[in-house]
Amino acid sequence: MFQYSLRYSIDYRTNTTVKDDKLLAFCRKGLVDNVTFFMNSEEINAGHLTSKETQVWLDAIEKISKRLTEIGVTTSLNPFSTIMHSDRGQVINPEIGFQPLVDMDGKVAQSMGCPDDETWRNYLVDCYGQYATIHPKELWLEDDFRHFNHSPLKLACFCTHHMKVYQEKLNRNISRADFVKEILQPGKPTAARKAYLDVARQEMIKTAHLIEIRVHQVSPETNLALMTSLPDWHALEGRNWQKLFTNLSGVDHPWIARPHLPAYNEIAPLKYSRTFEDYTRTTAAYLGDDAQLFPELENYMYSPFVKSLKFTQFQIETAALVGAKGILMNLFDMSGNGIDDEYHYSKMLAASKPFLNEITSRSLKMSKTRGIKILIDQNSSYTLQTTQGKDIDELLPNETKWAALLSTFGFSTTITPYENDMFLEKQILAISGQLLRNLTVKQISQILNDNVVLLDGESVQVLLDKKLGDLLHIVSAKWYKVRSGYQTFESADGLMIEGVTDPRISMLQHTGDYLQLEYSEGDEVWTSAYNEFDQRLGNVMTLIDKHILIMPMNQDHKYGWEAQYIGFKQGLYQRMLDSIVGVDYLIGMPNTKLVVTEQDGLILWVANFTLDDYNQITWHPAKKIGSDKATVVMRYENQCVKKEVTLKQIDDKIVIPISLPHMSLVQIRIETERDKTYLDPKP
Repeated sequence: MFQYSLRYSIDYRTNTTVKDDKLLAFCRKGLVDNVTFFMNSEEINAGHLTSKETQVWLDAIEKISKRLTEIGVTTSLNPFSTIMHSDRGQVINPEIGFQPLVDMDGKVAQSMGCPDDETWRNYLVDCYGQYATIHPKELWLEDDFRHFNHSPLKLACFCTHHMKVYQEKLNRNISRADFVKEILQPGKPTAARKAYLDVARQEMIKTAHLIEIRVHQVSPETNLALMTSLPDWHALEGRNWQKLFTNLSGVDHPWIARPHLPAYNEIAPLKYSRTFEDYTRTTAAYLGDDAQLFPELENYMYSPFVKSLKFTQFQIETAALVGAKGILMNLFDMSGNGIDDEYHYSKMLAASKPFLNEITSRSLKMSKTRGIKILIDQNSSYTLQTTQGKDIDELLPNETKWAALLSTFGFSTTITPYENDMFLEKQILAISGQLLRNLTVKQISQILNDNVVLLDGESVQVLLDKKLGDLLHIVSAKWYKVRSGYQTFESADGLMIEGVTDPRISMLQHTGDYLQLEYSEGDEVWTSAYNEFDQRLGNVMTLIDKHILIMPMNQDHKYGWEAQYIGFKQGLYQRMLDSIVGVDYLIGMPNTKLVVTEQDGLILWVANFTLDDYNQITWHPAKKIGSDKATVVMRYENQCVKKEVTLKQIDDKIVIPISLPHMSLVQIRIETERDKTYLDPKP
């Protein structure tokens, strides 16, 4: 069963029986399974509370939770802060008395605690022990349990205590300013960067472990759960996902997380599709198939003026694409107004519940997804090299660009955390950013030799830095900046795509810099770079040795790969991959996401991240499916509909005769035996 968990804020000073009655009625009508109560939240947040102040909140929540229990709704607890999200004019209570957080520029927080201050750590452990006394189903740690995004401060912590710790690790005295400079220093990573990341990683694991011990002493049945933020920024604080969740969960408790859903306000669904890969699917990949995921649905600052019901519903339903067990919904404000029935959320939730229950009865497991594997690594901030050494975001890994691009192009993809003992062969891999710096020469050679591999310009540069250009037959390489007056467009000479001969794609703007590569042999050039005078400048998209696809661009700091999102590029990737390997993708359905899983039979998950409607689903399968029958599971208004359909094969395409309306998800079940020869390269 798909779990609806409603995050809900009361103000114990102004709460009424009427508000409680409306909450219970909303849970009944909206089929809500759990209420996760905020404590001390947002507009009514009074900073870090004493034990006496905390108890008033717990007493009020426990009173309401008894009524919820009577109607079969469980209760969880969401204290609003650990370190504290941001400074809001409050100061640390002298009675509590921990030391404040200090950022990389030396700015001192007013209300936010240093994450390695023992007074703060003991205070937080005591708080969680007190929270556990009401025995919540889940007890959450907020996503301010991190070293970044503590407004108005930057990355932390660089207080006097932390500087002493860093100096001990380096075995030398160093000022805060020089330490930060060394963290960001261009070229090979420094000992200072490793010291910062090691300390940040371990101190959060230590705190999580102590909280787990205390909570389970008080309430053994309570599950501890963590709200997460942006995975690339978590890499910048050295997060070790496995060790952190192991220490937080303890023995005989599941890993429970709230991945970020990247749209607090309504955005274009096709934009949401891309950021969904960067944040939600990436977090799910790090946590693995066995974790219980409750992605965060937040409509800040609330009401349908912030986000339409249709978009909210689409976010909830597409949470199934990460194998979510349920959804954690922040639908109403956090200042204690309670339920607003004019938002009409209960009807929307009730309409989606039967559909979600049905499709998650065969929950999506990312490890069982076939298609292109995008490699990521939680340790990349340790190894990547900066170019300017000026901004902290230079330490952010850029490893999910292929995930956003290829899934938008309708390819079935999954995201795979790379581990040192991992052996990959006969797979399609997509690698971007500087991930290859984490691998040995032997590991890199094995990956490039034994797989179909897509590489971007940054990845190629890493190979050049490691003196491995011969693996790609590179004889020369030179970077040209975007908008430099050199390259202006890319052309697929001699090809017709979408009815256009020799189609052109911009290299002028909204894309990264161009790495001009020349090869000695084994290259099959598919596109070339040109200037405004139609003069050919060099190779762009190239196949090396029939199994390595080079897209020699990095990403623009502001625009990423926006210029790459065009049908001509979709057609190129389809043709290039088709020429060497079987691959799953959709045809004629821009911005529609496909996930193909091999579990409980063959299952297709197809989600339309546009405002356009499609009359049918056209799928290019990676291999023969051995069946012409399928069951389609869809939602029609408030009904879950299961429809038997006959698949129609046309050349190498399969037509699934159902419509796919805008912002909708369907599940297609094809009962057939698994073919374990998947991804053997074509002869």
